[in-house]
This record gives sequence, structure tokens and C-alpha cells, in this order.
Amino acid sequence: MEDGNRIAFADALARGDAVAAAALYADDGKLMTAAAELICGRSDIEAYWREGIALGLSGVELEQTDVQVVGELAIEFGRYVLSLDAAEERGKYLVLHRREADGAWRRAVDVYNPEGDS
Repeated sequence: MEDGNRIAFADALARGDAVAAAALYADDGKLMTAAAELICGRSDIEAYWREGIALGLSGVELEQTDVQVVGELAIEFGRYVLSLDAAEERGKYLVLHRREADGAWRRAVDVYNPEGDS
């Protein structure tokens, strides 16, 4: 698995492009953050990132610490920093990537855990 998905995701959010960020998720992708209930499906994930951008989300830094690839699945672990206007949120993340029929790796499950949470 290449770094392309992670880099494209961070770039999309830095540009304020919720459509491009959501396009990196599988159609049935899931997103779990401390700030929201489980979000299911690309369109709801797009709405989540669009709302975040409207509230001041200006970017995300993703530092990958480990990747394990097993067949058509890859598990990515790392640390993140979300930039929100004058504030930052730091924490850990886990992404389960799935290789789709078109050969692209897409985010099937995305979990963010802010610092201070276990």
C-alpha cells in the first residue's frame, strides 16, 4: 500500500475539499471520531468533513507509525494533528484500507482518538 491515500486525504482537507476527502473512502466506509456518532457511507462522511470545514477545520497532519498489509486489506496506525482555526486537536488514528475492484485503496474504517482518551 502506498502513502497516496493519506497524502491525498490531508491535501483535500487543507484545500477545504470535502468531496475529494470523501472520495478516498469506500462507498460503505465508516468514520468514528470522539465528536460524533459512527458515520456510515461516503455521502454522510462527506457531510461530516464539510461541516468540519465550515466550522474552521483547515487541515490535518497524519504521521503514519505502522502499516500492516494482509492481502486486500491494510491497517494503518499513526498520530494526527487537526488544525481548527486557532486550536489544534492531537491524537492517534487507525485506518483500515481496502483495495477496491478498481485497484484503488480506499478507507473502509477510519477511527480518530484524541489525546486524553483511552
